[in-house]
Amino acid sequence: MRKDLSVIFPSYQLFSEYPNNKDNNFLTFHDAPNNQWIQINKDEVSSRDYALLSSFYTVVDLTFPTNYSLSEKWIRFLHGSGELPIEAGTEIRIIQLVVKNSDFLNEDLTKAVQLFFEDAVQLVFISNDNALLIEQKSTYVQSTEDLASFIFALESDFFIKADLFVGKFNTVNEQTPSRYTLEREWFSNGIVNYYPGRIYTLENIFPTILIKEMSDSLRQIIHQEVLIPIEFDTELLQTVQAFFENGFNASITSKKLHIHRNTLHYRLSKFQEITGISVRDFDGALIVYCASLLVNYE
Repeated sequence: MRKDLSVIFPSYQLFSEYPNNKDNNFLTFHDAPNNQWIQINKDEVSSRDYALLSSFYTVVDLTFPTNYSLSEKWIRFLHGSGELPIEAGTEIRIIQLVVKNSDFLNEDLTKAVQLFFEDAVQLVFISNDNALLIEQKSTYVQSTEDLASFIFALESDFFIKADLFVGKFNTVNEQTPSRYTLEREWFSNGIVNYYPGRIYTLENIFPTILIKEMSDSLRQIIHQEVLIPIEFDTELLQTVQAFFENGFNASITSKKLHIHRNTLHYRLSKFQEITGISVRDFDGALIVYCASLLVNYE
């Protein structure tokens, strides 16, 4: 039907996120099943057309009357075009959720959030594959284990595969939208360049941010001191990366890499012999860890 609309209405536009176009000459409709927004110039819509469109879609008033849902208020606020949805001074964190499979239903995700969190978070749909869990700070804060259980429940009970980015608690104010935008950039960077796990935080993606911002001269040093001597041996780099990420614990690293501890020690010794860098201490491991991320990033 949407393809037919583009033929009937020349000004037809389709948005995957809440539109920021405040032009009063346009009508806006929400396609709830697909979580998309449609805009059409008023001059092209007759009374009969309007009645038909409003029977299929929800009419959206971008002037945003006060009786609109809390979810929509959050959308406008976070996009910088609305007032505070809650009392100023409240501490919140925004947990971003990206769904990996396209065949899920919004109703299923809504049900899963209600069953798991009850009233502890506010669910806000941003686009077809992106939603937010807005959590107010209280006596109980959702832990990493809680969120990991939620992801497991989504996949096992509702067949929804998703990744989460857990933001930091901050006081809601005029800076919140820009903070949210920054965290969205961090999340995107993490999804592209950070591989372990399904839960992202600033802490675990910060090294990838450093790599992205690294100067050409520092990149050249890493190439000369680490990558060229080992001839870009990905097996050695992955071993060192796993050793670093598992807190220099040989037993855990061996299990995760599915190798014997002796094999792990052999690889680490081989790396040190070639480069002269010991990865058994933090200083040496840090530069090598950056090298492993740099190879992934490039």
